[in-house]
Amino acid sequence: LTGWMGWFRHLQGRYAEAESLLEKSLEICRQKRQGEVDLELTFTNFLGDVYIDNGRYNEAERLLVKAVDTASRRLSEEHPETLTAINELGVVYRDQGRYEKAELLLRKALKGKLRVLDKDSPKTLTCLNDLAVLCRMQKQFEEAESFFNEALEGKRKKLGEDHPETLESKNDLAVLYKEQARYQDAEKLLLEALEGRRLKLGDTHPHTLESWNNLIALYEAWNKSEKAKEWRAQLAQIEDFDE
Repeated sequence: LTGWMGWFRHLQGRYAEAESLLEKSLEICRQKRQGEVDLELTFTNFLGDVYIDNGRYNEAERLLVKAVDTASRRLSEEHPETLTAINELGVVYRDQGRYEKAELLLRKALKGKLRVLDKDSPKTLTCLNDLAVLCRMQKQFEEAESFFNEALEGKRKKLGEDHPETLESKNDLAVLYKEQARYQDAEKLLLEALEGRRLKLGDTHPHTLESWNNLIALYEAWNKSEKAKEWRAQLAQIEDFDE
């Protein structure tokens, strides 16, 4: 129960609470539930995700390297949680700019998920979106757009238009469009992502703030300084209120 509470806190953007609960749950698993390797790995992946969202990549790497090794030996390389750990480790390398290692792991995780899960499984679609982000960072725009669109359409069908995972793909695809100077396409998706995240997650959630800042950056790149100023002022009001 503690581990699932930790994941819920993570979804709420309450990372410090999530970390504490997940670390406690892992200690319980190691001391009292040693046979439940898949449950321990699930909570390990959750904690790795918290570290990633906090930008604590060295800690995430140490945790996930060990998790991949343990899961590969005690479960299998094709177990869904093993593949999730491989994918999470790939995200760590991606966000550190270690693209070659990231690509190897992210493509391996996606291929594995496609073999053992349905292609429209939310976990498979998460892997697809994570790989799309890497392609965008590597300036492989054509492949990135194809992956983003596939992930977005799959999430729309499986999870719904306003699910946080769907909104994440809208946000990420919009960033690609901005980098391609497709500003109108980017604006449409970012406004949808921001509105959805404000409604689903709240104004001060890290993911909402991500879309907000992406929208400001879009208007700056588009030379729409007045719109950028308007959205920046609204953001400042929310941040002042939150303090």
